[in-house]
Amino acid sequence: MDNVEGPLLALTIVLMFVGLLGSVVPGLPGVTLIFLSALLYAVLTDFRTVGPTMLVILCVFAILAFLADFFATSYGARRFGASNWGTVGGAIGGIVGALAGLLFAGIGSLFGLIAGTIAGVFVGEYLRHERHGDPEKQEAADADWRRASRAAGGVIVGYLASAVVQALLGLASVILFALTLAY
Repeated sequence: MDNVEGPLLALTIVLMFVGLLGSVVPGLPGVTLIFLSALLYAVLTDFRTVGPTMLVILCVFAILAFLADFFATSYGARRFGASNWGTVGGAIGGIVGALAGLLFAGIGSLFGLIAGTIAGVFVGEYLRHERHGDPEKQEAADADWRRASRAAGGVIVGYLASAVVQALLGLASVILFALTLAY
């Protein structure tokens, strides 16, 4: 196993830096990739350097990053005025946008997630208005579109907050892994 440890470490470091980049760029795997690369390194080196305790910590970081991504964008939309319809529409729109973006060789996935979430908030608010609103009241419709616009801005603010949290968790994961190797 010693003759592959050098190339394995190099591959692990490359994957971790891709994960670090992915923690702030949508469409790329983030903190989860950092965790999985540390897990792969630990398994292939028989846990000599990276032990179960470190893997549990990195796994917790990956779970926290996933939760931060989901809750920050939802909270941002809600905080800026999205209804339940808008919040659900944003979640569905984000998934659809990211999947549709895959058709454009990953480049569209980067923008598909954000654009899909924003479009989903607008569609959700539109459907809420159509279902619960009075179509004869133009002022109410204008207020709903302003509210949907604010909610879409909240999605962006939530995404940016999530990116900061994920970047910090990704950086902490890489630093902890490096410290584990050093000591």
